[in-house]
Amino acid sequence: MTEARLTGRVRSGWVGSGGICTAVGFVALLLLTAAGCDPQGQRARSEPSPTPVASAPTATASQVACRASYAAPDPLRPVIRLAFELTADRRTVTGTQQVRFTPDLPVTELVFRLWPNANGVGAPAGASLTVTRASVAGAGPFTTESVSGKIGTQGTLLAIPLGRTAPVGVALSADLTFTLRLPSPHFERWGSSGSTAWWGSGYPLLAWERQRGWQRQPAVRFPSEAAVSEAAATDLTVTVPAGDTVLMTGRVDPPKTVAGGRRQWHATSTVARDVSVSVGRFSTRAATIEGVAVVVGVSSELRNDPDELLAQTRRSIQRLAKLYGPFPYPSLSVAALPGLSSGGIEFPGAIMVGPRDWTVVVPHEVAHEYFYGMIGDNQARDPWLDEAFATYSEALVNDAQARYLPELDRPGPVGSTMQSWGADRDGYYATVYGKGGAALLTARQRVGAAAFDAALRCYVNDNAWTVATPDDVVRALTHLPAALAVLRDAHALP
Repeated sequence: MTEARLTGRVRSGWVGSGGICTAVGFVALLLLTAAGCDPQGQRARSEPSPTPVASAPTATASQVACRASYAAPDPLRPVIRLAFELTADRRTVTGTQQVRFTPDLPVTELVFRLWPNANGVGAPAGASLTVTRASVAGAGPFTTESVSGKIGTQGTLLAIPLGRTAPVGVALSADLTFTLRLPSPHFERWGSSGSTAWWGSGYPLLAWERQRGWQRQPAVRFPSEAAVSEAAATDLTVTVPAGDTVLMTGRVDPPKTVAGGRRQWHATSTVARDVSVSVGRFSTRAATIEGVAVVVGVSSELRNDPDELLAQTRRSIQRLAKLYGPFPYPSLSVAALPGLSSGGIEFPGAIMVGPRDWTVVVPHEVAHEYFYGMIGDNQARDPWLDEAFATYSEALVNDAQARYLPELDRPGPVGSTMQSWGADRDGYYATVYGKGGAALLTARQRVGAAAFDAALRCYVNDNAWTVATPDDVVRALTHLPAALAVLRDAHALP
């Protein structure tokens, strides 16, 4: 999530979430925006990988060996089929979900997170996700736990006990039905103005991390995220009122008219950890950028120029592809929405932004398509692995390193967990986003841009479509001890 603020050096702000995120603000004119393994624990390599762009950095002679292109998604990744239907008043979403999950550890239950029920400080009270059915053949009834959930909801954690131990490598199938209530416009992943509606993480999210198991961390207390999910093969269908346009995760087929004149939009075979959907009347622009089918849309409730949104998206994709390699997804939608202020929220292949500060917000969110979208992380345990990397990337896209570097002097450990911040949102944003981005920029200065860029390219290639950990960063930088020293001094790495 992203939120821009006019702020001085004393108080900078960052915002992040499942994605919610932002870039940084330091001086008065700087505005803040804020995968898997096989059953034997080896990275899956069986599927073809995209070819890196010619201008991307390559490994140097002193660098440890790494892949020349992205690791392929795990062939045993979850398979998810989602269907959403939005009511005529654009306030309620009903949904169904079918999940095929192949565990790489023995399991006795399936665990899902219901993130709209989180009791965050400042979160919109009207958001809720209610599961009416969750079943696995031969399993018992589902249970729910609050785990930092709002009173009056099912809480943020749902479990389906299996009544047995399911072995490694044997697929389990689950069926769920649910209702999502959208709150009034707010700087969050869920909202509706009555004319425009949007939701991300708006369904029960499978909470598995390979080689680690089910993740049950508490929800966070301010706009940000505590999610972890594996990259899944995802099929998504969205049915909306007649005349509405949908901007969503996945490469979308032409819409078709269904019963009652409603419109149905469909995207298939998307590799995604999560999905987002934006619905309403949009002024849209489409283009192919670096081989990516891009659609941007500005809500009819806003006066912004969609050509400017497309230009900022083009600039971000082109510059980040030179740094890290091909854009991770075949398509990208960017929706400018009311209620998000000067902010942005990232999801795989789909981004939501507010009406302001696109020069900062858009590159930050596009960077999240690499760091969080393709290279996943446990956002409750290691939030810096996506937010600091996105801030670092935004600084490079905007050539704004000098504005970010002083943030390295801030106190506090970059590698802190979300739970350790409690309700200290400003401390979290400043340290994880600002100091974390500054630590990466400083490490790059210490060892030279060419060597550091090549090492990060190895990190990206080796950890594509997995859930990365700080140990993966250490492995990528092991031949650059001066860079490791900077990140350790900032307490980003062990």
